[in-house]
Amino acid sequence: MERNFTNGLIKELRGRSIFLIGMMGSGKSSTGPVLAEILKYKYVDLDVLIEKLTKKTIEKVFSEEGEEYFRDLETQCLQEIIKLPSVVVSTGGGVVLKKENWGILRQGIIVWLDINKEIALNRLNSKDNIRPLLKGNIDIKYEEIFETRKDIYAQADLRVEINNEGVKNVAEKILNTLKKEINN
Repeated sequence: MERNFTNGLIKELRGRSIFLIGMMGSGKSSTGPVLAEILKYKYVDLDVLIEKLTKKTIEKVFSEEGEEYFRDLETQCLQEIIKLPSVVVSTGGGVVLKKENWGILRQGIIVWLDINKEIALNRLNSKDNIRPLLKGNIDIKYEEIFETRKDIYAQADLRVEINNEGVKNVAEKILNTLKKEINN
């Protein structure tokens, strides 16, 4: 990516944080650090932060404490993260379910990584995938979850379609989309 383009974009962003939202498997956690590095931003993975705070895996938090407890932790973490300037945040796929979170996310720029369903399912069907909400038939569960969230995701500031691009290409797509939006 061209240095002048990136430096100009950083200036135009004025420290506004960027929140990556989208379905499980959309690449938020792998794209976030690359995007942050290009923008010279800090990076936070919300799920990793919650795991560090609770000293438990997300799966364990869900099974031992329940989804509502997890969602409350997400909100508390977001409330602290938004106090920091210049942060790229990879959120969990369900962060959009709480209206309260939207008030926090709106203080930054919300980018929906809208991944092709087949590609997401290929990623999620890998044997090392442990997603508490995908117990049972992953294909059916994914579709059910997506149907309940797609209209909510569509409220993001920006939508970036994801196919089979590499992480660096996805980050560049986000930057180009941001630049176009800022210039409008």
